[in-house]
Amino acid sequence: MNGLDTELVAEKVAQSRRAVAETDGVDAWVTFCRETDAVPEPALPYVLGFDVVWPTAVVIGPEDSTVVLGRHDAPNAEELGVHEVRAYDESIAEPLRTTLDEIGTSGDGPQTLALNYDADDDTADGLTHGLFRRLESLLPDREFVSAGPIVRRVRGLKSETERQRVRRAAETTEELLQTAASTWGPATTEAAFAATLHELLDDRGLGTAWARDYCPTVHLGGDSEVGHTLPGEHTLPEGELLHVDFGVRRDGYAADIQRLWVRGEPSAELRAVFRDVRAAIDAGHEVLEPGVVGHEVDAAARAALTDRGHPAFQHAFGHQVGRVAHDGGTLLGPEWERYGDAPRGEVRAGEMYTMELGVDTEWGYVGQEEMVRVTDDGTEWVVPPQTRLRRLSETD
Repeated sequence: MNGLDTELVAEKVAQSRRAVAETDGVDAWVTFCRETDAVPEPALPYVLGFDVVWPTAVVIGPEDSTVVLGRHDAPNAEELGVHEVRAYDESIAEPLRTTLDEIGTSGDGPQTLALNYDADDDTADGLTHGLFRRLESLLPDREFVSAGPIVRRVRGLKSETERQRVRRAAETTEELLQTAASTWGPATTEAAFAATLHELLDDRGLGTAWARDYCPTVHLGGDSEVGHTLPGEHTLPEGELLHVDFGVRRDGYAADIQRLWVRGEPSAELRAVFRDVRAAIDAGHEVLEPGVVGHEVDAAARAALTDRGHPAFQHAFGHQVGRVAHDGGTLLGPEWERYGDAPRGEVRAGEMYTMELGVDTEWGYVGQEEMVRVTDDGTEWVVPPQTRLRRLSETD
């Protein structure tokens, strides 16, 4: 995208003000950052939309917002037209304190500021330790709490602009996968298949949803090592699977989808495993609705798979998707230590999730991943799910 994303930032800042107003015990949300080209701040695309150089504070209160930033960054903020802009030359201290004093405090104690740090959610944890220490010295009379709950609401609840962008990314992902599959031949390697998708992306000026080296992740047949692997030199034997995990990033938003093709006629046993995988995904999908807790969705899918005699998958069943493939917030995962509190969050209408699991077999990895948007009374597919094994047509 070129230029400032004014419409999107205006949508998300309005959402941010509502989130602050409805968060008990918080007077303002402060996103504090600097040199964001070198050290990206995950919230900045939502609340400002461009990188900054000098120390910068985006201060969002329940009714209005102000950005305090260096004079050379200020013209972009003025053009954005979303915040009051306070530019400085030598020190951020005085304009930042003035801005916070104008917001005031909602209680009898010191002003409480929600800052951009969080113990479990990387998308809410952009504040470096050095900048935190600087804020402590600049604002010794304020109390600090994590802005994680606010960030999860703002990042998770997709605006109409965001919904459309994620949908377009998913539709493009499906289209490019189908195009790449149509070029497959018996001599095609994992690396060659990945190169085809990269060429299709480059032709359209699109990016990958995660690191390009293993986006797509391509597995050909039962001898391919499953996981976040780099594409290798495997080719596809008769009756075995092409498995691809892939996502396009366009207009700043990502998709994350897994699809399967089989070379020739699949065995009855392979068809049965595919049905089991689909049944497990459907089991999780059936309980995914507003108000359900993340680990409850994971448990439903996990039980459906193990009840059919397959081993449990060693990852979360689903995650949010948005600006990146793994978009933080509530996780549809088990209550494992590595996930912290993310699986204990509640699902909310407006969030967008993947649902993924698979079984490693002699024919290859039977992995599926779908994308859904949570609605007021359930979910809707972002793109149609894969409900049958697709066949590869051999080309010269």
